[in-house]
Amino acid sequence: MGETSMLKKLLLRYDGAADSATVKLTSESGAEWQAELCLHSGTGPQAPRLMVMFRCRSRPDEPQRYTLAPPKASKIPKEAARELSEEDLRDLLARSVAI
Repeated sequence: MGETSMLKKLLLRYDGAADSATVKLTSESGAEWQAELCLHSGTGPQAPRLMVMFRCRSRPDEPQRYTLAPPKASKIPKEAARELSEEDLRDLLARSVAI
């Protein structure tokens, strides 16, 4: 089987079938968030970093947010989820952009 195209991964992300890993975190304000590390497209030096999508579980009306994983993080979602601490994720959330 060939590698899944980036577009297909983006589309499948919404139904949970894409390569991704989720991590729960609590923001500085105490809100419960979920970070999804997704859009894995390879581990080579030219492969882009993972996308990190944030959803606020305790306040559904809060806009979703996104940013890129830090350069030090693995390009494999499950490995990156283990590597990034809750503090790392809070820092990413603080620098993320609302959708």
